[in-house]
Amino acid sequence: MNNHPQYQPQYQPQKSANEYFDSSQMHNTGAECPNQYVNENYTPSHMHNNNAQSPVKQSQEGQTQSSDFNPDYAPGGRYYSIKVHASKAAVEFKADITRKGVITIRIEAASGANKSYDWKNKISIQLTQLGLIEFLCAFLFIKESIELKHYGAKNDKSLKVQYQEGKLFVQVSQKGKKLCGVPIPINEAVRIGQFALDSYLKNFDNISAEFAVQNFNRAASLGL
Repeated sequence: MNNHPQYQPQYQPQKSANEYFDSSQMHNTGAECPNQYVNENYTPSHMHNNNAQSPVKQSQEGQTQSSDFNPDYAPGGRYYSIKVHASKAAVEFKADITRKGVITIRIEAASGANKSYDWKNKISIQLTQLGLIEFLCAFLFIKESIELKHYGAKNDKSLKVQYQEGKLFVQVSQKGKKLCGVPIPINEAVRIGQFALDSYLKNFDNISAEFAVQNFNRAASLGL
């Protein structure tokens, strides 16, 4: 750990009521859930997709016309994500849900160059509930760095997040694949942290963001 000052959350979270969470899902079995396990009744918080089919609405004259807005890909929609591009890699943070119904996020990264990325050979990591807490401690600026290991069916995937002078540097790796490193500006990191916190809170009834962040800070101060 570098001798940087303790990083605190840079916003005041709002209170929110959330869905039920089964605490038995707090362990990483090593298996990941493909996106087809997304619950149709689950609506995570955020995403934008320019290629999504636009819904159709009626004008005042009764004529059918298209709209660019699709709520499934907007903030609060089921398929929201945040993507960050760098010169040699890109990373995407996506709303996701495990086989056992735990609401979390999935991190996908691909190597590339000149704004062209090899998404067919991407590295995909679905965070466990405990992994999501560690991720939040990095993206809420509670911890300077975190590292998550032994993800995936073969336990060969890892995620590292490190604070570096005005940005968070994210590294996603898998054995046999090129490491993907992406610097994330602080303003984007704030958005990602809020998105991940919203996903985390959906696993609980009547737990506020403020209460959760206080717990994260307290645990970090104890070295946990």
